[in-house]
Amino acid sequence: MKERELKRAYNNVVAQTISTSQKFLFAGNQFGDIFILSLKELEKGSEEPPNKFVIRPQGNDVAINCLAFHRDFLIVGAIGIIYGLKWNEEEEILSTKRAWEIKIPMQIDAVQVPDVNCLWLCPETDALYAGCGDNVIHKINLEDGRIEREFRGHTDYIHCVVGQSDGRIYSGAEDGTVRAWCDKQQQETSQMEPYKNPDLLRPDWGKWIGAISVNDGWLICGGGPRPAIFHLDSMQYTRAFDFPGRVHVCDFVDDSVFIGGEHNHVQFYTLNGTLQANIPVEHTASYSAVWQLSPFKFMSIAGFSNKLHILKDFRFLDSKLELYTEDSDADNEEPFDEDASF
Repeated sequence: MKERELKRAYNNVVAQTISTSQKFLFAGNQFGDIFILSLKELEKGSEEPPNKFVIRPQGNDVAINCLAFHRDFLIVGAIGIIYGLKWNEEEEILSTKRAWEIKIPMQIDAVQVPDVNCLWLCPETDALYAGCGDNVIHKINLEDGRIEREFRGHTDYIHCVVGQSDGRIYSGAEDGTVRAWCDKQQQETSQMEPYKNPDLLRPDWGKWIGAISVNDGWLICGGGPRPAIFHLDSMQYTRAFDFPGRVHVCDFVDDSVFIGGEHNHVQFYTLNGTLQANIPVEHTASYSAVWQLSPFKFMSIAGFSNKLHILKDFRFLDSKLELYTEDSDADNEEPFDEDASF
């Protein structure tokens, strides 16, 4: 099987982000390729498929686990490293050289380099929080690349980190806990273990937490346990959602709750748990979803398949976009040049 055919058959897109201008979509996969699409292609409303993605390979040794966007830099989280790529929006060019990189320090008793599994960028402070395979959340100052703080407490690797502008951070991990943190305190401020709730436990799927989202008053999470909503301040369980698979992504979207994971549908619910939309996807598992309400409304859902699923009204599937196409060729790709320092 040729390399391109192999990539089309086994493409696994676990990371997406939208540029600061909200004009470009970036997606990254486990083969180390970054896909770039101008959102003008989706805004047109045409029945014609958009132009093929621009592909920027990052190297065969780079598995892209997570992406974020800060000012004019695309931030990439991979195995043991976080790095930034300069984005020239006027010319629509992503640099092939790393502008900076930050290596995650290995623990004394570590036997392997930790994965960077998730990134959350605080828009108010420009601090970057990285949840990693060493069970630690690393807070990084993007001005100088310094790791300012380590949040320790999880006993297994971290799957998800989210936060709020007031300095509160929330994380979920393989250890089955959801933990709340505060920049002003050394230890976690609270924790809960959803799998210990009999309404949420799914014994065959384990206790791990794969996704978290928060808004001003609520927290949703899921993984092996059934997805559920909790009061944010008290961490008290309120209700569960009937999503039938393991959960890898969840979010509060336009007054609804979005849930996806290891199932052939993604679903939207009301906060009261009523199913609003049951949308079919071709992914073996959905691992990433990004969305916006303006300048136009859309959501992109990615996972273990060669397609992005695009929603424009959050109730129906609008289109499916192929990432590697049959006529893709090297003319659409540029080699990656590793040359970085902070």
